[in-house]
Formats: sequence, structure tokens, C-alpha cells
Amino acid sequence: MPDDLQIDIQATAEDIAADSEILHRIETEKATLDATDPRTIELTSQAEKLAHGMAAKTVAERELVVEANGGDPATSTGGEPQG
Repeated sequence: MPDDLQIDIQATAEDIAADSEILHRIETEKATLDATDPRTIELTSQAEKLAHGMAAKTVAERELVVEANGGDPATSTGGEPQG
């Protein structure tokens, strides 16, 4: 696998993990607030924006991994995670 591709996969994975930690902090803070607290609106908006960004990053990551495995990322459809 080309070094640049491995670096891109690793960087994307680290970015997703960092976003996940931020999302966890936001959700933990929201859980301590009353639903009528005005901060919940801002925190919910932040969480939503972050989650949308994470979804896009996971798609990009999948495409990089498919490419690293010799596939065509443009035609890869993904699938349900195994586990």
C-alpha cells in the first residue's frame, strides 16, 4: 500500500475518533441539562453538525480502505458492519 494512502487512512481514523470524543462530551453535557435549558438547543445543533461531518468522513475512510485493498472506491457500496 502506498505510504500516502496509509497516512490518509490513519489521519481520517484519528479525525473521526477525535470528533467522537467531542460528540461524547457534548452528549454528556446535554444529559446534565434540563430539556428547557437554552443551552440544549446550541449543544444539539453542535452535535448534529459534528455527526453529519463524521458520516462524511466515514464514507471517505471506506473509500480509502477500498482503494488500499485494490478496489474501486467509486463503485463500492459499503454495507452493514459485521459483528
